[in-house]
Order: sequence, then structure tokens, then C-alpha cells
Amino acid sequence: MTTTLGKYTLVRKLATGGMAEVFLARIDGPMGFAKKCVVKRILPHFNDDPRFIEMFLGEARLAAELNHPNLVQIFDFGEANGQYYLAMEFIDGPNVRVLNQATRRLHGAMDFALAARIIFLAAEGLHFAHELRNEQGEFLNLVHRDISPDNILVSRNGGVKVVDFGIAKASSQPHLTKSGMIKGKMAYMPPEQLAREPLDRRADLFALGIVLYELITGGMPFDATSEVSIIQAIMSQQPLERATVYRPDCPPMLEAIVNRCLEKDREKRYPSCRELQADLEKFIQSTGQSVGTREVAMLVEEAVEKEPESKSGEVVPSGGLDRTVPSAKSAERRQADQPATAPGTGGGSTGLSSTSLREVESARSAPPKNYTPVVVGLVIAIAGLGAAAYFAFKTPPPAPTPPSKPVVIVDAGPAPTAVVLDAAVTLDEEPDAGAAETPDAGEPEVVDAGSKVVVAPAKSGKLNFRIRPYATVFLDDKLLGDTPLPPQTVPVGKHRVRLVNPTLGKVELDVVIKPGDNVVKHNFKE
Repeated sequence: MTTTLGKYTLVRKLATGGMAEVFLARIDGPMGFAKKCVVKRILPHFNDDPRFIEMFLGEARLAAELNHPNLVQIFDFGEANGQYYLAMEFIDGPNVRVLNQATRRLHGAMDFALAARIIFLAAEGLHFAHELRNEQGEFLNLVHRDISPDNILVSRNGGVKVVDFGIAKASSQPHLTKSGMIKGKMAYMPPEQLAREPLDRRADLFALGIVLYELITGGMPFDATSEVSIIQAIMSQQPLERATVYRPDCPPMLEAIVNRCLEKDREKRYPSCRELQADLEKFIQSTGQSVGTREVAMLVEEAVEKEPESKSGEVVPSGGLDRTVPSAKSAERRQADQPATAPGTGGGSTGLSSTSLREVESARSAPPKNYTPVVVGLVIAIAGLGAAAYFAFKTPPPAPTPPSKPVVIVDAGPAPTAVVLDAAVTLDEEPDAGAAETPDAGEPEVVDAGSKVVVAPAKSGKLNFRIRPYATVFLDDKLLGDTPLPPQTVPVGKHRVRLVNPTLGKVELDVVIKPGDNVVKHNFKE
């Protein structure tokens, strides 16, 4: 069912992030004129928040200046029925993550020259942004700060476009929000971004090098499965893993390009995208192949035709969707032509995690060329259980193997329908009348235990989150992502939930999951 937003017809929702939702849309004109576009709309509960509206407007103002073939164009900002929106160019092709996964399924690892050409074209758009000047002719020193495979789109005509400058800043501005949050995807941040140092264009070159590494190897240059281990890998003095460790046939010239992008000392990286492009072009020519937009277009066309689930034109930046970070070692354990993750479901970055700087507070005083004290400080800060940390450094112990008839102990007497867990937090059981029943784990075993009753319930339940305005959710110290989240299947029993809102604070609570639907509700403004 289609709806309208001003002059746009919203055809289908493509994605929902922490602040906005994205739609495939159409603009109609006289005499049958119609044009596809993409509309990004602020989520309803943010429409009355002046701070978010100003952020949205800032994105529109900035994007209006970024007029380049290798940058996705935003051509309209408006308000209709109290809802603010951006209208942007429609790209009829996948993002780089989806393209890489589809290619690996069809042919194995991506051709080296093709990977180099895709990064070359992305660097073309980034260079334009880095060189942007104001009306007085002064450099803005713009830094994207969120380069990842999700934010590089490839169209069917072979065009490569960088998207989502929503958190871009000039280096003269602080790259922190007022709440003290690092914005961007943790797995693509250079050490200086994690250490809260002023950023310049070389931060984007580091992230672009990570993307090139992924295209080559199918994994990441560190063996990390959590944000804590990612921070350690990036900020330690130990170099990141070389691409040839996992792709022995990687040409030395291309590996040298990757290694220079991934230098932890930014003084050793490429000074700009132009120098990176020059080396990429030399490498492509050294292969003897003719690789341009035509060859990129053929790659996209084949991936779209043979991988219908990739849904051409419907892949947009995740903007808040949680993703799992695959390490290069985990990629090594997979066959190159059989990646474990389906298109669009992740497999290469964290979500747009707004990670609190309280987790990396000690990084501020770190020497610019030696990040070892920073890593130590990070571990200490993360290990704390107070307000200064959101993560626990200690990996949670594995859940004990349940017996054939799992049991939980509950107090005798009638069970409450709602348990007050925090001042404004309740855990409710609200079964959906149309939902299928949870499979039975067997006849409940009831044993007299004095003042206790021992029962054997089903093995898992569904956990739903209804959080206002929104929160980053951790379950048993595992990052689930930003709300809204799909229902989570959780083993029955007691679990720890942490809700973090960058401006309104943090809530920690214990919940007891029961068979069926369980709901955690919280309104940070109450």
C-alpha cells in the first residue's frame, strides 16, 4: 500500500535506522512523467526534537554542496504534515558489501583489478568532498567519517557512488556530539578517531583501505568479534594482518597499497585520495587488463541477475542496523565461493554504533604515535561496571548446557503479569493473538520444593523492545543494535539487558524470559 509525503509517493520501505527510515519513492509530474528516487524520513518520535531536525537539516545543507558523479545526490529537503524528509538520487544497484558477497558466491574472490577500480572510483568522489571550499574559497577540510562497504553503492551502469554524509564534519569542528559519542562504524575507524584526536582526510583513507581489504580477502584485517577486540586490534602497536596471509595470490603491488592505507600512523598513509588513485591506476595497468566502468557494470549486472535476493536498487546504508564483524581468520575458515552471510544481512561491519567515549576515556591522553597506553586504558575503562563503561571486558561465560528437561525456579503463588525492574521499566508478557505458539519442551515437571515450585518450560521465548525515543541495546553484554529491533529469540531464564541513549542516559536491568512473547518497555523521558 502506497502513501504520499508531500509531492512524493512512498512505494516501499527499504530500511530503518536509529533516527530515520528510508523508502523507495516516486515523484509524478504532468503527462505521465514519473521518476524513481529515495526518500529518507525522520522517525515520527524525533519530529518534535529540534536537535535531530537540525542534524537532518545540516545533512541536507552539506549534501547540497556535494555535486559530483561519484557522490549520491540529494536534491530536495522538505516538510509535509509535520514530517521532515530528504529526497535523493535512486541508484539501481547494490552496495559494495552485497556486490562482494554475491560475486564470491558466483565466482569466488573478486578480481583484483575490479576491486582496485571500484575503490579508485569511490576515491574520486571522496577527493571532491575533501577538496570542498566555502563561498570565500576556504577549504572546509570535510571528513566523511563513516566510509564502509554499506556506504559505497555501485549502479548497473558501472558508476560508483559514496553515500551518507550524515555524520560528516569539517576537521576544524569537534567530531564528537554534545553527548560525547564517537559516530561511525567501529571496524573502519583509524586509531586517531578512536583516540578522539582531530581528524583529517586520512581517516577516510584508512577506512577505504579496510574496504579494499574486504574486497580482496572477504574478511577483516583483524581477528575480532566484539567492539572491545576491534578497539584493541586497531589501537595497539601491532600491525594489522597482511592481505597475503589470507589471499596468497594477492599481487605485491596491491598489498603495498592496502598496507599504506592501513598504517596506524597517519603520517605514513597516503596524504590524499589522488596519491591513492595514482597507485591504484598503476596497479590496474600492470595487470594488462582493461578495467573501467563497463567491466564494473558487467559485474553488477551478473550479480543482480543471478542473485535476485540482492534486490537491485534497494540496498541503502544501514544507518543503525546491527552487523557482525567477520575477521580475516574467520574468512579463511570459509570457502572463498561460499561466504556465510546472505546479501544484505551484514557480515563485515558493526552497525552505526554510537559508541560512548566513556568506554575509551583514557585514549585522550595517549601519545600520538604510541597507542599502547590507550589500549590499556580502554581495557580498564571497559572492564568497569560503573557509569564510565558500557561494555564488560570479560567475555561472558558460555551458558551451561541445559538438561534434557530444562528447569527454572519461580516463587510459589500467582505469577505477576508485570515485574517492575527499574523506575520506568517493565517486562510484560503480551502474546500476539496471531502468533504461532512456542513449541512445547515436554510436559512440565512439577516438584514440591517447600516454598518453591520447579517447572520445566519451553526452551526459549521472544524478546521485544519498545523503547522511546530509542536506545542501543545490549543483551548479556552482547550488542544487539539500535532500536527499533526485530523480536529476539532468547533462552528462557534470567538475562541482563542494558539500554543506552546517548543523551538521556543508561538503564541496566535483569529480565526473566518466559516462553512466548516478552516485552521490555522504557521511556527515557519519563
